[in-house]
Amino acid sequence: MISSIRSRYYWPAAVLVVLALLAIGLVTVKSTAAQSATAVVNTGALNVRSGPGAQFGVVDVVYQGQVVTMIARTTDNSWVFIRTPNVVDGWVNANYIIPSVPINTLPIIGAITPTPTPPPTNTPAPGDTPIPVNPIYVTAVVNTGALNVRSGPAPTYTILTAVYQGDILVMLGRNGDGSWIYISTPSNVVGWVNAKYVIPSFPIANLPIVTNETPTATPPPGATATPIPPTPPPTAVPSSAVVVTGGLNVRSGPGLAYSRVDGLDYGQYVTLMGHNLDTTWIKVSTPNGKQGWVNGKYIATTIAMNTLPVLTQTGTGIVVTGVLNVRSGPGPGYAALTSAPYGANMTLLGRTSDNRWLKLRAPDWTEGWSNGAYIATSLDLNLLPVLAGPVPTVPAPGVSPGIPPVVPPPANPGNTASLRACPNTACAVTGSVYSGLSVTATGRSADNTWIFVNVSNGQQGWIPAQYVVLAVPIESLPVITNPTG
Repeated sequence: MISSIRSRYYWPAAVLVVLALLAIGLVTVKSTAAQSATAVVNTGALNVRSGPGAQFGVVDVVYQGQVVTMIARTTDNSWVFIRTPNVVDGWVNANYIIPSVPINTLPIIGAITPTPTPPPTNTPAPGDTPIPVNPIYVTAVVNTGALNVRSGPAPTYTILTAVYQGDILVMLGRNGDGSWIYISTPSNVVGWVNAKYVIPSFPIANLPIVTNETPTATPPPGATATPIPPTPPPTAVPSSAVVVTGGLNVRSGPGLAYSRVDGLDYGQYVTLMGHNLDTTWIKVSTPNGKQGWVNGKYIATTIAMNTLPVLTQTGTGIVVTGVLNVRSGPGPGYAALTSAPYGANMTLLGRTSDNRWLKLRAPDWTEGWSNGAYIATSLDLNLLPVLAGPVPTVPAPGVSPGIPPVVPPPANPGNTASLRACPNTACAVTGSVYSGLSVTATGRSADNTWIFVNVSNGQQGWIPAQYVVLAVPIESLPVITNPTG
């Protein structure tokens, strides 16, 4: 009797389960329609799993800064069902992505995230089984502010519609050289877009070449040939970036000394406009419509920021000596206007033709000249404008002209190093120098690993080359074997 009762209730229950799965399937199919919901990965490497939980298997990995397509979510918004750039569908932890739309606006598929402990049979319960979305097409993300969709693969064809930054396009084919892609828009308009302005999830070269779909510019027989006026190509609006720090100041210029004009929160998007010479500062437009500069370390984007236009002929540098004088002209004979301590950020404005002195702006906004040997920068100084001619070398008393000064390395000001009687650590100590002390280099060892220096207090000796910063290549110093003879 008990067996028959179970059998009688089994079939209605099975029917309900099937209907539930069909309903979930319908939601899933609906979620595969082209959407503009994207997210940026905000951790070094993020596992994409076969289900909404850490106990499910890894099906793909996405990386910091990559853009993924958001398809759906769990009921508690803790896991998001996404499509990766490799066209793999799976689940990611919502804590490690920055969404372009609120996660709770996505459709729900599957059930609440399963508990970390799977059932004893290692088979998820029916309600916990995720319904995978099989990739049936390949997509591309629009990577410019506005992109024209045209009736043919050239800027001379008519505009059918426009798509916008972050929109997901379905790629259907390409022209012969892959410069234009045949696509379907989120509103199901079919046309052509310039391949330069999208990020494809599938190699464009592997798309089929579309010929029968390509409109022809030749009118049909009997029709009057009407020339199609040239239409400008889509304007390449700068791409967007997302803020990856808790609070980011937007400044009136490319440097910490400039005033704050706006502030950005973690996860906000900005429009990229350009950069300074060394791409350390990026000019952006904020969601409030304000324009300003932000430190490039604190925003993430899918493009190389050095491909943006250069908007200012300035760079940045750091003081690498104890105290650096900023003078009224390019040379030690000019008056000191101000000084900057070790580690201060300086805005580089120009240079002398020999790159030995740099025009800069100090943190207190004083503009003047400093010896380039005491400024560390990743910028190619030749990119700075030449604002003065070469500066004559002024030798120290009793020193032959042309010998460049050297300084200890920037790390840990105040450290000391020994001078030795010969270029070997086993030789006797003849004196000592400290970080920030100016000395004069008079020669080098044949293998360029040691430098012979003179100190203003009369001391002299050999010091490892790694402990000094030369203003000229070490090879320009003479090789000496008996400096005291």
